[in-house]
Amino acid sequence: MVAGVLSEPPRHRGPTWLRLTRRVPTYVWTFLALVAGLAAGGFFPSALAPVADATSTLIAWVVAVVPLLILAALSPAIATLVRRGLAGRFAGAVVLWYVFTSTVAGLIALVASAAIFRIPLTTGGRGVWTEAAVMLRSLGEGGASWPLLAILAGVLLGFFGARNDPTYRVLKRVADAIEGMGHRLAYVMLPLILAFGVTLGVRFGARLGLSHYLTMTAYTAGLVLVWWAFYTFVLVRRVGRRPVGPVLSGYYVPTAVFAAGTCSSLATLPVNLANAKKVGVRDEVADFVLPFGAVVNLDASALAYLAYGPFVVSYVFGLELSWMMMLAAWPAVVLFTIAAPGLPAGMGTALWSATLFASILGLEGQAQGEFIASWIALSGGLPDMLRTATNTTGDGYTAIIFDGRFDQFFARDRG
Repeated sequence: MVAGVLSEPPRHRGPTWLRLTRRVPTYVWTFLALVAGLAAGGFFPSALAPVADATSTLIAWVVAVVPLLILAALSPAIATLVRRGLAGRFAGAVVLWYVFTSTVAGLIALVASAAIFRIPLTTGGRGVWTEAAVMLRSLGEGGASWPLLAILAGVLLGFFGARNDPTYRVLKRVADAIEGMGHRLAYVMLPLILAFGVTLGVRFGARLGLSHYLTMTAYTAGLVLVWWAFYTFVLVRRVGRRPVGPVLSGYYVPTAVFAAGTCSSLATLPVNLANAKKVGVRDEVADFVLPFGAVVNLDASALAYLAYGPFVVSYVFGLELSWMMMLAAWPAVVLFTIAAPGLPAGMGTALWSATLFASILGLEGQAQGEFIASWIALSGGLPDMLRTATNTTGDGYTAIIFDGRFDQFFARDRG
């Protein structure tokens, strides 16, 4: 009987090629599809120009439903923040910390990128009030203001849902559906990523397109390095009162490597929890701070996507961007990163941020589609790995900081 059991063929294994395909991480296929599309579009621009045009048209359709997706993603996140953040002083402090770090990350990105790309206060020699009026007028034309209105509606609906149980349950179902859709779309979206690469190749050529992509990767690496240094040597060492060496070797390195490989904060969560506890973080701190941070804390993404604005607008497309436009984008990008759904291949925060900047610039039609497709293509793959590693370890750093002040915090709370 034992021999019979041992000789029974395994069930539902499927073809060998399918099993091998599933063993390759999604981010590898995404990167390969992007590079293949870029090369094809660059070497055969005339033949693949219709593909690029069709992709831009498709982007226009996607942008049309972006406000609904923003509303669906943002409102349950706001409702959950209000419910959990007001439940107790410790939980509220964690929520405020995550909002604070994302806001500071956005401010660093605004100042640094504005200095690097020498962004003027206004464009075209206009005054501040004239610039503001022109920007508002462009946002009101062609439906460009809908993403910003969706943010406002999402915040209001979230606050209402936090205090109304039936509404909150509906919002949570919507949020769960978006998260589930993100997991199912991981491989289905590969043809779209391939099309984004083709669009980038047709628009800039293979050589220049690859140059832009490598520059974006290096730019992202520099941004997250600044954020990592700030978090490690200022927040963890000074605020959390922890020695840096053991934290780096025992927590940061193994967690960051795993996070970069998965490109998912949620997939990294078990490893993140284990490594944080290995360096002494209490269970009651890690078990709240890390899962909550995996959902709402994307401070490195807030840093990166706001800084990508001047890079893509000024450096890649040669368009004008001003401080006024960046100041308008700053709070919106922070909200995006708090509420972005877990859609793969840059179709979450990348799509929202690209749409926002296209709206601020007043881009429409073909120009809008090319801008958004290029933004998503440039920010995927290697830059995504760097952002995910920094986002995930930021959650662990937060747990370390709050663990260092746990006794003091709750002694004051009991008093």
